[in-house]
Amino acid sequence: MKTIYKINTFLKKRFSIYLFFVLLGFFTACINQPTQKQFVISPQENLIQFAEGVRVMSLGNGFLLQIDLPWKTAAEAENQFLLWPDSLEVPEELQSLPLIKTPVKKLVTLSSTQWSPLLKLGLEDRIVGISEAGYVLDSLIQQLLQAKKVVEVAKNGQFDFEKLVNTKAELVLFSPYPTGTPESLTRTGMTLLPWPDYTENSPLGRAEWFRILGFLTQRNTITDQWFADVVQNYQSLKQLVAESELKKPTIIAEKAFNGQWYIPGGKSYLAQIFEDAGAEYLWKDEPSTASVPLDIETIIAKGSTADFWRISQASNASYSYDQLLKENPLYSSFDAFKKHKVILCNTFKTGYFEKSQYEPDVVLADFIHIFHAHLLLNHKPVYHTLLTE
Repeated sequence: MKTIYKINTFLKKRFSIYLFFVLLGFFTACINQPTQKQFVISPQENLIQFAEGVRVMSLGNGFLLQIDLPWKTAAEAENQFLLWPDSLEVPEELQSLPLIKTPVKKLVTLSSTQWSPLLKLGLEDRIVGISEAGYVLDSLIQQLLQAKKVVEVAKNGQFDFEKLVNTKAELVLFSPYPTGTPESLTRTGMTLLPWPDYTENSPLGRAEWFRILGFLTQRNTITDQWFADVVQNYQSLKQLVAESELKKPTIIAEKAFNGQWYIPGGKSYLAQIFEDAGAEYLWKDEPSTASVPLDIETIIAKGSTADFWRISQASNASYSYDQLLKENPLYSSFDAFKKHKVILCNTFKTGYFEKSQYEPDVVLADFIHIFHAHLLLNHKPVYHTLLTE
């Protein structure tokens, strides 16, 4: 009996030790078991370099896209979207975010700065709707319109509800207003993505919106490389001017319209390019980023002795100094007019509003070639030329 008791006691002790280690292993596993990944976003993770109105952050297999509207209305202070591959299931912890499945295959693009990058990427088949077709210069978009592969869904600022819905677009890119999203857009029930690229005042910041199309279409490797090349070209040209220690010519911009002369603000996109090209914009100290209306007498008083005068004009024929003079005889009082130093951007012939935003290095080279020709002797002007006749 004693022997049996000793064996039972021994077995109980062994079982107790075994149970202890089993429980220890269980609790250790519970403690060390990986918890569900929490996607905490920090500002350091922003993949965007220059643009201030947009942020992109990596989230595992996808991206978090955040659009910041500058006016910060209560209704549209922040817009966040999850860009996630359509071949993968969205993790449970990310399902509360508004979803855009990538690659987006059908897009309504309500601005030329939204559809022109798609042409550059060879993705014209993704475009199903545009606005203001009557102002389109690009021949490929015109062909797509004629073939009814692309539909005009807005005209004169008015949206065609039925045409918008019939496009069956997965995403509608639109230029947001400070007053909020137009009701005719919200009523469609379509996924809307605000596109405030025009609020960027840095040339490279505005160009970087090309990269957002890359993330939406899963072409971000291509768009990232393209943008890196643009940045390198732009900064090299800017450095070339800065190191040359050149005398800066003075410049004014635009012309009178309906009794007012709308000058670019001193903190605007164009003012920045003037500076980077080695010119002194006479209203550089004006604090606005937008156009500022002034009367022509004020312009003459300050700008009549400027070395250069840049104007933009849509003309399907040759534009001349005689035409300028017919528009306003007071133009003859400007030195730039007298010395034939008027810089013309013919927006009709160059497609300036459709393409130049994504080629700030080319725009900069145009101005450097005009202001300091010896620095870029072989450059062929693309968007800006001296008016000669």
